[in-house]
Order: sequence, then structure tokens, then C-alpha cells
Amino acid sequence: MRRRFQNFPAITALTMALAGASALPVWAAPQAAQEAQELTADQKDAAAIGVKWLALLDSEKYADSFEKAGNTFRSEVKPDQWVSVLQRVRKPMGATVSRIPAKVDMMKSMRGAPDGEYAVIHYTTSFKDKSITERLTLAKEEGKWEVFSYAIH
Repeated sequence: MRRRFQNFPAITALTMALAGASALPVWAAPQAAQEAQELTADQKDAAAIGVKWLALLDSEKYADSFEKAGNTFRSEVKPDQWVSVLQRVRKPMGATVSRIPAKVDMMKSMRGAPDGEYAVIHYTTSFKDKSITERLTLAKEEGKWEVFSYAIH
């Protein structure tokens, strides 16, 4: 049985785009995160998963990014909605110039979601004409880090 997290949108980027907000992601190197913050093994594991997933967005493999996201993410948004929003919001930003991880927060609870293990990774991302802050949240599902939500600020 799938749990629905009605109070915590699995894909904040979709919600923001539908509300008229704009922005989206990219990553530099895991080493840059270590220089800014000493990471635990769990944080490094989550960051590595995040880098791979964000690379799908950067290469415009939007449908693949949906398929590689976690169960909660996929249960909260339809694949065609996800792809449509990314094409409308992310693609016009063009190629990613840089993505620098600012911090990785490990959490046991998130508002509107059940208690669990979460890694919230904040990035400062630059595109040709715009800089944004991305927030990628991963959750442990069946012992593995999976993409839980993605947001642009």
C-alpha cells in the first residue's frame, strides 16, 4: 500500500512552477561540499545519489529523472507533469555553469512527512543568465537514498 503525503509535496519544483515561480538545478563536485562542510559517510552517500540525479536534469533527461526518483516522489506527481514543468522552467535556463553544494543537513523528521532518515542538500547553482538556490531532499527507502523532493528558491 502506498502512503500519500498530502502535506508535503513530493516535488516542490512542480508546485512552484504551477504557481508561477521559476528556477531549477546543477552540481559541482562532491569534493567542493567536503571543503565547505566535513561530511559523514551517510552524507557522502546521499550527496553522490543527488549528483547522479541532478546530472539527468542537466542533460535534459527529464523522464529518466522521474524514473530514478523515489517511490514517494513518483506517487505525488505524474510523469507527464514533471517533464512538462522541467521543459517549461528548467530548459530555458540553458546549460548549467556551476553548482556548488552549500550544505547537507541530516534530519529525522520533515513537516508533513513521516519520521525517517532525510538528507537535505542545498546548492548554489548558476546558469548563463541566472543564479538560483536548489534544494534536493533524499529519503532512505528500503535502506537506500532516494530522491524525495526537489525545490528551487
